[in-house]
Amino acid sequence: MTSAAAVSEVERSDAGTLVIGGLKLGVITTVGVVIFALASRSMGGIAETVVQSILIIAGGLVFSIMPALTVRCRSIDGVGWAMLMGLMGALFFTVFDVIALRPLDIYHWTWDEIGGGSGFWYIPIWWMGAAVLAALGGMIVVGDPERPLQLTAARVVGFGLVAFGVIAVSGVLPANSAVMALAISLGLAADAAATMILKKG
Repeated sequence: MTSAAAVSEVERSDAGTLVIGGLKLGVITTVGVVIFALASRSMGGIAETVVQSILIIAGGLVFSIMPALTVRCRSIDGVGWAMLMGLMGALFFTVFDVIALRPLDIYHWTWDEIGGGSGFWYIPIWWMGAAVLAALGGMIVVGDPERPLQLTAARVVGFGLVAFGVIAVSGVLPANSAVMALAISLGLAADAAATMILKKG
């Protein structure tokens, strides 16, 4: 069974690992965004929400856990390097987005309109969010490096679905893919907190 513990206990913080890892994250994000956008064009209603939510769940897991495993997080320093890789992944995606996706006009940028035609108000927030997701994944791996990846995914998704259910039932927010993104982030935070608490116990 695959374990979150890497072959070596030595953390990898060299520039090559961080840049190549960030590039891979940027490519994965770009592919995911394209699939997401195409799904929104060809689907509607519940089917669209389900497909997009599945993409968001998968993307959240990859973006949070992949940096930690690539860096081989074993300490707070490793969490920091994972955060940097997550940030680099978001930066690479931004480059791909500006160069290719926006000119192709495959999706509508509502956020640009809110910002008066500029994306500078929310793009840095996306970068920070990417770093936070990677940090949460790093905390999970540091807290329990021997945990199988399947169990980590199951726990995060479980926490996330509970959060999504509570939000949807309460009626505070609509049950859509954007709320699923929030729920998976909450699921990551809950699992990271639980893992670190159990580690201390």
